[in-house]
Amino acid sequence: MTESKPLASRQALLVSWIGTILIRIVVPAWIIFGALQKAVGGTPKSLPRSVLDAGSKLGIDDHFLLLASLVSIEFYFVAFMLFCSKFAKRAGALMLATFLLVLAVEMFGYGNFESCGCFGEKSLSPMAMFGIDLALLLGILLIKPRTSKCGPNKGNRTLLLVSTFTLISCLYTFNAVMQHRPATAIANNNDNGREIAEPLPASWYPKDISSWVGKSIDDVPLFDWVEDLPSTIREGKQYVIFYSLTCDHCEALLWEYFEFPTVPTTLVAIPQSTNGFNYDGAFENPCHDCDKTELRIGVDWIVGAPLVVALDNGAITCATENEDYEAPACLIH
Repeated sequence: MTESKPLASRQALLVSWIGTILIRIVVPAWIIFGALQKAVGGTPKSLPRSVLDAGSKLGIDDHFLLLASLVSIEFYFVAFMLFCSKFAKRAGALMLATFLLVLAVEMFGYGNFESCGCFGEKSLSPMAMFGIDLALLLGILLIKPRTSKCGPNKGNRTLLLVSTFTLISCLYTFNAVMQHRPATAIANNNDNGREIAEPLPASWYPKDISSWVGKSIDDVPLFDWVEDLPSTIREGKQYVIFYSLTCDHCEALLWEYFEFPTVPTTLVAIPQSTNGFNYDGAFENPCHDCDKTELRIGVDWIVGAPLVVALDNGAITCATENEDYEAPACLIH
């Protein structure tokens, strides 16, 4: 009987240490890694589409500012996990619960099971991230950490450490992100002399692509930012395909349907970054009969490629992002 008590005590101590390591080291390290990847990458592409839409509804149209603000908030909560034992568990639980909510909306509301941007532009699948975040959340909720009695968690030291960490991380984040933000272009003409109705934004994504149907291409700003559309673009049935040079889905779509196109087709290349194109790993374009052009450089284009637009005498009859080559939605129009 007396031997069982020390054993139980040691087991309880071990479990409490696991809980402490989880909430004070593992979870903050997990969040810091993702936040750093997004800050260093400095592109709004790392934000889920649901977050971009939420920011737009709140009137935040500067996606770089939105990215820097959200990453700074992540660092703010990390500060409590690292330096304030009293609120560490609550801060970690709130952050992980928020991540799970965003991932759930992204998967089941937006149908995005490809990438969530949690680790920057290149990330794990939303389902994998959901599983990891859920496991961590259950861990910190079910495993009680030991009570911390160390110096940094006492008195005004906590406030000083939290404030210092937050200030330094916020300054770093805003500097890292905003230096990637291009200056907004106010040009009136593109390089080919075609009038531009809309100035170039710093970043852009299609907010409600379904609303394009029935509109003329002249009423959709994206077409104003194409370098040089064919003069016959408003004649008869045509396709316009916005694609990335290194997109596997784009390559599959073009090989499947456009090696020998039966409908006039214009291919619009999307710059991978605000600095232009990266031709390393670019696929061989099979459509030799397609007209080829590109979107203007200097914008962080947040477009799900391939973006296929079907036209009939210049009017949009169908438009969809991430067109599935196995079951295309717009190629039948």
